[in-house]
Amino acid sequence: MVSEFRKQKLLHVFKIFFNGDANSVIEKKDFEDSLKRIVQLQGWKEGDITYKVAQDIMLQIWDGFQAADANSDGKVTGDEWIAMWDNQDKYDFPEWQKLFCRVCFHIKDSASDGSLDADEFIRVLTNAFGVSNDDAKLAYEKISQGKSGISWEDYQKLFMDFFVADDVNAPGNYVFGAAPFLK
Repeated sequence: MVSEFRKQKLLHVFKIFFNGDANSVIEKKDFEDSLKRIVQLQGWKEGDITYKVAQDIMLQIWDGFQAADANSDGKVTGDEWIAMWDNQDKYDFPEWQKLFCRVCFHIKDSASDGSLDADEFIRVLTNAFGVSNDDAKLAYEKISQGKSGISWEDYQKLFMDFFVADDVNAPGNYVFGAAPFLK
């Protein structure tokens, strides 16, 4: 059973990353809109290979994400999203979720140096996902735990914590910003 705390976290990422039009359901268009925000933030052009790769990856994530669509209507509701997490082993991420983790890291790692610094992290959260600058700064402080950068290995652990930890003090709770449920 998904705890109330985890439910709040899951609904947070559902809203800020996946549901750009805030209509309470996620559809393929929401993934396309997320791609547009990311492309604009990164300065990629529609014909670039990077754009095409990003588009393909977002479609792969959408394909996996549809596993939550219990009634097969092409839309995932918040309840369906929570039910998906309730019905899977919380430590056994499906492939689309692992891909989503990698995408989140690479979007933030604008220097492509394998490490996230504060500026990279804050820039993406504020410009692409509407997280306030203060919340993004606080989130980076929490996840970096005093380090100057966050490695890919560290990020994977933090990302998993976001989705599975019931501990309100787990640093991974801040991977998508300092959400209201953490204040």
